[in-house]
Amino acid sequence: MRNLLIIVVLLISFTSSVYAQNTTDTQTPSTQLENQHSAQTQYESLFAYYFAAARTNDTAVIKQFVSAGIPIDSYNNKGYTALMIATYHGNKNTVNTLLHLGANACMEDNRGNTALMAAIFRGEFSIAKTLVSLDCDNAHQNKAGQTAEQFAHTFGQQKVLNLLTQVKTLNKVQKPL
Repeated sequence: MRNLLIIVVLLISFTSSVYAQNTTDTQTPSTQLENQHSAQTQYESLFAYYFAAARTNDTAVIKQFVSAGIPIDSYNNKGYTALMIATYHGNKNTVNTLLHLGANACMEDNRGNTALMAAIFRGEFSIAKTLVSLDCDNAHQNKAGQTAEQFAHTFGQQKVLNLLTQVKTLNKVQKPL
């Protein structure tokens, strides 16, 4: 309930700032600039709550933000999506919720890493298993040229290596040359 109240207050304040921006004919240029900056600051605050909900496994808040129109695959100021953050923090419920709501598991962070690579790095096998099953290129290379398989090898994730091998074998059987 507290989270809903926070979202409502932020949305109301954001809406009032947008309204203030729309009444520019009675404002000076400096006032218009202040209103634009204020609206941008409030918008960034909303996103901070969205990403905090991904980090803290608060699926109710995630659902509220998405239903309110926050783009599900938005990036934070560090270049991560909510799905990547939830994965990194081992929040399987939030990962499943975001995927159910339409999050793109194939998105890349600033280094070209995917949510699958985050799951491997953090040793989150159950999340990695979910992400491997999606329609993403498991052979995708990040900007350092590493694939998910190389990540799994580097971080000693034998279960993920076995899983990636099974998926690769299954894909070869289903898609003959």
